[in-house]
Amino acid sequence: MHIKFIQEKPYYIFEIESFLNDTEYSIIDENFPKVEKEKLKDGVGNKLNFNNRDQVYKDLDANGNKAIKILNEKFDENFFLNLTKKIKKQLIISRLSNLTNFTNLKNLYSLFRKTKIVNKNYKKNIIQKLLYSNYQYTFEFSYMYNNAFLLPHTDKESKLVSLMLYFPSKNLENLNIGTTFYNSKLKNFGNDHFFPNVEENVSFYEKNLTETITFPFKKKNLYAFIKSDLSWHAVKKLRIPENEVRRSININLKI
Repeated sequence: MHIKFIQEKPYYIFEIESFLNDTEYSIIDENFPKVEKEKLKDGVGNKLNFNNRDQVYKDLDANGNKAIKILNEKFDENFFLNLTKKIKKQLIISRLSNLTNFTNLKNLYSLFRKTKIVNKNYKKNIIQKLLYSNYQYTFEFSYMYNNAFLLPHTDKESKLVSLMLYFPSKNLENLNIGTTFYNSKLKNFGNDHFFPNVEENVSFYEKNLTETITFPFKKKNLYAFIKSDLSWHAVKKLRIPENEVRRSININLKI
């Protein structure tokens, strides 16, 4: 696993090139779930998705979906243990910026315990709580159509690392519609939105955030960033043909 850092300040952004080989990519691409929109979760900006906590995913997995099979093979316990070992210093630095926040301090402490990778909640006894940190991971299938967007945000407090795989059609390949990142002095470890409506938030972000990097919507590479109180990112409003869809798989590692 070769991690290539694209940015180190004010927060870490990196990629693993050719993470999927041609065969793996083709299998996921051809078996990327085609799910009725009514069965998908919808949020602000009309991003549609489901994850491995949802019944849609469980049904697909039970029926032997090949895309899910490849995901489970690539993102196994060894992958996450290896990843967190390689970026341990960066994870710690990312949590040191806000030591007045109790949740941040608690999460920082978890980085010094022995790591266990799990995919659901486990109840730990007192000794286990002292010695082990259970990191959970989720797989999310994302579908974004024309005019869909994600407002700038920094991610939930429990998030450690976000990883993304893109599955472009021929028309969307390598376009500037991957995740967009921003620089700002505005700290937001709690991932709060500052106003009740989209328009006010957009106006506020335009004044306080400076766009820096947008990932290309490229095949096979694994793109990632480490959560911090400054890890502002978004998906800008899409301007794509009505018959196209921005497909991605988001892999999230959480404390």
